[in-house]
Parts: sequence; structure tokens; C-alpha cells
Amino acid sequence: MTKLQTIGSLLLCLNLSACVASSPDATAGRENYKNYGEKIDDTRILNFIRNKFRTDPLIPSNAIHISIDRGIVQLSGFIMDYQEANMAVLSAQGAPGVRDVINNLIVRSSTDYAKRRTNVEKYSVPR
Repeated sequence: MTKLQTIGSLLLCLNLSACVASSPDATAGRENYKNYGEKIDDTRILNFIRNKFRTDPLIPSNAIHISIDRGIVQLSGFIMDYQEANMAVLSAQGAPGVRDVINNLIVRSSTDYAKRRTNVEKYSVPR
């Protein structure tokens, strides 16, 4: 192998490794698909909703998980009654910049939850 071929193959290897390093899979991040402005907006909305939940005594802020993507808010968690769920959804909808709210809150006092809980307990083994 000549010196020119060696240099050429070395440059090819370096070029290929640079392509792999710049691929989206190589820079694993949770929000790499968002631009800087979208990240800032989502963070601002998330902080606003969290503060609103903390100051409202009717909303159990420690029981509700808030996720946000480009202004779409998702609420999830287990809460005690429908009043808490409605208050949380209304508070999230009232935040500036929110485009939509997805309500995945599970109300413990609902009949659906009671049926599911009964089915689970039927098959559970005492520890």
C-alpha cells in the first residue's frame, strides 16, 4: 500500500466517524427535536403551571405529573376526586402559551378505578 493510499483510507475513516458522531442517535437527548425557542417556551409554561398548582390549595401538586411538548400539556397521576381534576385542567388551560391540555388524571373515587382496583387485588398475593 502506498503512502497516498494510506492517507486516503485514513481520511475516509475519519470522515465516516465524523458522520456517525453527528447523527441524531449519537447525540442522545430527550428534546433534541425542539429548537431553542420551543424549549424556552415549554420551560416557561411548565414553571408557570407548577407555581399555579403549588399556590392553589384545591390542587394536589405533589400528585400530578406535568409533561409539555410545544405548548401541549399532559397531566397524569392519581387524584382523589373530579373537583381536583377539573381545577388542574382549568389551571393548566389558563396558562399563557398553552395550546391544549391532555387529561390523563385518574380519579380514585371513580367507579372505573374501583373496578380496576378490585380486579388487581383479586390476583394479588399477600407479602
